[in-house]
Amino acid sequence: MKNINLDEPVASLIEKFPNLKNILKDLGFTEITNPLALSTVGKIVSIKKGAKIKNIDLDLIKEKLKEEGFNLVDEEIINDDVREDNDRLSLLKSYIERLSKGEDLEAVRSDFVKNFKDVSSKEIVDAEQELIMSGLPLEKVQKLCDIHSALFHESNIVDESQKDLENIPGHPLNILSAENKKIKFLADEVKNSKDKLAKIRELLKINSHYGKKAGLIYPLLKTKYNISGPSDVMWAVDDEIRSDLSNIIKTNSYDEESLNKILDRVYEMIYKEENILFPLLKENFTEEEWNKIYGDLEEYGLDLLDDVPLWKDYRPKEILPEEEGEVSCGSLEFETGSLKIKEALQIFRTLDAELTFIDKDDFVRYYSEGKDKIFPRPKSCLNRDVASCHPPKVVPMVKSLLDDFKNKKRDRLVVCRDIKGKKILVKYLAVYDEAGAYMGTLETVEDISKY
Repeated sequence: MKNINLDEPVASLIEKFPNLKNILKDLGFTEITNPLALSTVGKIVSIKKGAKIKNIDLDLIKEKLKEEGFNLVDEEIINDDVREDNDRLSLLKSYIERLSKGEDLEAVRSDFVKNFKDVSSKEIVDAEQELIMSGLPLEKVQKLCDIHSALFHESNIVDESQKDLENIPGHPLNILSAENKKIKFLADEVKNSKDKLAKIRELLKINSHYGKKAGLIYPLLKTKYNISGPSDVMWAVDDEIRSDLSNIIKTNSYDEESLNKILDRVYEMIYKEENILFPLLKENFTEEEWNKIYGDLEEYGLDLLDDVPLWKDYRPKEILPEEEGEVSCGSLEFETGSLKIKEALQIFRTLDAELTFIDKDDFVRYYSEGKDKIFPRPKSCLNRDVASCHPPKVVPMVKSLLDDFKNKKRDRLVVCRDIKGKKILVKYLAVYDEAGAYMGTLETVEDISKY
């Protein structure tokens, strides 16, 4: 007998009963055939909730499922563990919602401690994600990020991964943890120093640490594991911290109260990484993924650490001799001449501009190699939706630009930015074929300070 609970998320039901997808589609759940919708909303919405949203008669759904041989399990007969998990999640959300309404942190924390002897990092992220899905504006969740982590300071956050990767010399998590120790040291120096501006310049090395999370961790969590909380919330806070510190250096001024608030956010982010983000990574990331992350770490700089240990278990992907030959041999034929593939590769590497190509489906397909890159590009960004490579606040602008290119409202955007004291020219150019069909977007990045 195929037991089915109408309160269970649609995605998990289809995983158990693959033929259910076509049944639900015929009943009016048309979006269910979209893999993205199934892997995101489908993990949250149940058949019962979906019927209400789509205005589909629930009795009709029940009748059809019975015809197809399903036994409808009453919602009261739910696994006790699942019920307890849902109750804990609802309780966690209620505390965060109370904080969002301005209730005193200590009052909320007092109630929290009474009901939670321990809490897992996954529960915290799930609570934040559910708040976002329920309609709480992302900006509000971002502003509450530091308060959220403060709520958990006195609780025992359980690491369910059963892994101790932070203590393996050279492992990416070992390096990130060591960087956090250095960041705390630098933040303490800012707080205790008389020449704070000089120490803030040192603390700005935090850029490389936050860059690693933005380029190597957040996108992977979101795109492969559908864990969007860290990328939606922590990424934005990282950017705000970086921006606030940079602004102090630009203006060469600060006030003590604002600076102390920034430093508190730095400390809170360290706490949230160590107790919430890192356990999630240990629980989910595979050895192959850690290898790819390790291979790209240097792209973002390792200047926070004086001595970076080697990871003895690192296994880079080896290019076999025949594969290497295939890449370097052959030629490209053009109307205006031809180039050997090896020549074309070296031309791209020699150009004074960094190139990135995004195809017509918005996936990153190519970036040029080179030293001293202005915008680091990890190999893991290849074949990934370009939206996942950008912080949440920038994503709407990226999508809007690409939509304009596809609809031929414009075919380029040129901006000049000040980055690390240099004038950087960035161009976004629409690429069309001979018939005028959109093929993708080319981004070029060039340092024009010397001109």
